[in-house]
Amino acid sequence: MRRSSVSQGNAFTLIELLVVIAIIAILAAILFPVFAQARAKARAISCLSNVRQIGTAMQMYIQDFDETTPSIIVGGGVPNQDFYSLVQPYSKNLQMFFCPDRTDSKTGPYNPDPCDDSINAESGARCIGYGYNWGPTSGYRYGLTGNRIRIRGEKNYNIEPGVALAAIAAPADMMAFADTGDSPRYTICANYIFQYEMPGTKSTSIRHSGMLNVSFVDGHAKAMAWKVGTLGTDVFGLPKRAEDQIKYCLDPDGTATGQSVTCRDYIKSIDAAITWSN
Repeated sequence: MRRSSVSQGNAFTLIELLVVIAIIAILAAILFPVFAQARAKARAISCLSNVRQIGTAMQMYIQDFDETTPSIIVGGGVPNQDFYSLVQPYSKNLQMFFCPDRTDSKTGPYNPDPCDDSINAESGARCIGYGYNWGPTSGYRYGLTGNRIRIRGEKNYNIEPGVALAAIAAPADMMAFADTGDSPRYTICANYIFQYEMPGTKSTSIRHSGMLNVSFVDGHAKAMAWKVGTLGTDVFGLPKRAEDQIKYCLDPDGTATGQSVTCRDYIKSIDAAITWSN
């Protein structure tokens, strides 16, 4: 019988094949997380671009409306009006209001609400990505909306008026809007921004690994580190650095109607009361 012309010495052994497979598996385990991080970074950059463009649109709105920030209309027989529904016509682009990293059609597993709103009115539709600066909490008006005005008549509703640019101590150091997990009225208040996250959520687990994109009143935008914590059973969020926390404020050393403490001291009291995650 004629012998094969292929020498057995040139063939791979089973052990050699297993070594090659193991090396490929190790490389995949190393590279796949790197690829995932690169994709996440790309989404964060795309989100920051959205925030910059919306910030430019808001500047155009403010100039058209006597240098006053957008007002909010809520309740009664009228459609809700939030900052994005007023600013959107200046951008002529609906998609920029959706963060690439927020794809939910409701706000989460913990106390979910619908994402219906005046831009995306279809029931169960995708959530808007960005929230307006009402101030450090929803109860007191240290931010870009004034005290609620109740309109009573055939259609009862509430107006939370915008504020004049002249009332803002430092427009370049005051947040206008930012990434949020809130809905259906989108805010960045400490008690709303992460309210649908599960208690115990870590800062690195929130959007963009905790580096939320923020637009400021003067129109510039940047990523800023945030933290997550709990107060009782409620989930709160604030910027990590104290110097960034006061960027909620019209005037860090000013007070709000009905409050005797300054915005700076009010935020300090909130920060001290919350149990923050690692």
